[in-house]
Amino acid sequence: MELLAIAALYFSGVVLPGPNFVATLHRAVTRPRSEALALVAGIALVNMLWALAAVGGVVALFAAAPWLFMTIKLLGAAYLLWLAIGLWRGAGAPLAPASPSARAGLGAAFRSGVLINLGNAKALIFFASIFAAAMPAAPSFWLAAGIVLIVGAIACLWYGGLALLLSFGGAATAYRRAKPWIDRLCGLFLAGFGARLVAQELR
Repeated sequence: MELLAIAALYFSGVVLPGPNFVATLHRAVTRPRSEALALVAGIALVNMLWALAAVGGVVALFAAAPWLFMTIKLLGAAYLLWLAIGLWRGAGAPLAPASPSARAGLGAAFRSGVLINLGNAKALIFFASIFAAAMPAAPSFWLAAGIVLIVGAIACLWYGGLALLLSFGGAATAYRRAKPWIDRLCGLFLAGFGARLVAQELR
């Protein structure tokens, strides 16, 4: 029962548009499908790490050492702002056709998924709130393992399905037509998210 409750709560949060959604969308329509799925693998891995950290009580560590949480947030914000600048500057450039067999960018795509999700360090608080609402105070090893696995499975299914859907030709063709506006909107969204993280630490 706890697993079902946590799965429902997590899914309700993961479907909301955020940096992971924007990154998946952009990678799926601009790069080979394999790169989009590598990005999703990076996102899912960090989601599982956040879930494991929440189960293991790392939230309490961040509460005891707020500078550590602040450092992670600021590094993540810097990465999001860097991505936003790159999107804005390249918005007017034509989109080069991507070969479905390309493999050179898989590692970079995976690292990007990891870094984007690490930048959303507040996700750890989201996981902690989910577990506080639906998990017993002393979860068994199997329940904790089940939570981590179900978080990874939902992330892969949601973002992977999104990447597959958007990687078909029709989505890429529509993107090419509106590329300058879409890139700038994605850049503004990522910049706004990064700036909000910085502003929260400067209060």
